Amino acid sequence: MKFTCVLAIIFFFLVLSPFGTVMHTSLAIENISEAQGSSAPPLILYAQWSGKTLVVQGRNFAEDATILVDGQRLKTISPENSLGFELFARKAKKKVARNQAITLQVQNPKGETSDPFTFYSGFVITMHQFGDTIHLSVGDKFLLFLDPQGDPPAVRWSLDTRGDTTILSRSTDNLPIPNAQGFFEAVHQGQVTINVEASPLCPPRPRWQCEQSGANFGRFALGVVVD
Repeated sequence: MKFTCVLAIIFFFLVLSPFGTVMHTSLAIENISEAQGSSAPPLILYAQWSGKTLVVQGRNFAEDATILVDGQRLKTISPENSLGFELFARKAKKKVARNQAITLQVQNPKGETSDPFTFYSGFVITMHQFGDTIHLSVGDKFLLFLDPQGDPPAVRWSLDTRGDTTILSRSTDNLPIPNAQGFFEAVHQGQVTINVEASPLCPPRPRWQCEQSGANFGRFALGVVVD
């Protein structure tokens, strides 16, 4: 029997946050400063699937840097104006084993290589997927992974559910990506909304941000219908 799971993800900002352009601009400025003053090795902070393309974000990515998956070198593109913080590996999903933990690294042309970054080759829901419609069969599952905004994490994501909370099972055991929010699996028919909210972590963020009454750094709702 086929279940259809329609996920409507509504993402909106409540305060000026480190996401999107703000995060990228500050990260790019930091990279320019580091590039001028040091030869620091690359550092992966975040990764996500965009269709079959692997997107890797971080610091100190030199021109012509390469993404490695379990040591395998992938054809890598550095987008214009990325300023050393983002790399793409197109069709990467076809080249890795499905539904298992994989190890990502970035290597610069002179040989500097990032520390390993654990990722997942299966179905991952990130902030990139808002608005998608996703079809699941019984037993299919997805991993929810929201950007922790740095290493160490600078935000904490909290979840709550409304509606029929039994239609999805959630597991946080043996997560393949550090700081992921868990695996979710469709169990039976019904409707539920998963609300996710980000709040600052101090440190590394300045304490005044944590002391703001009701301060948060982003919120979205994940609506799920299982037919």
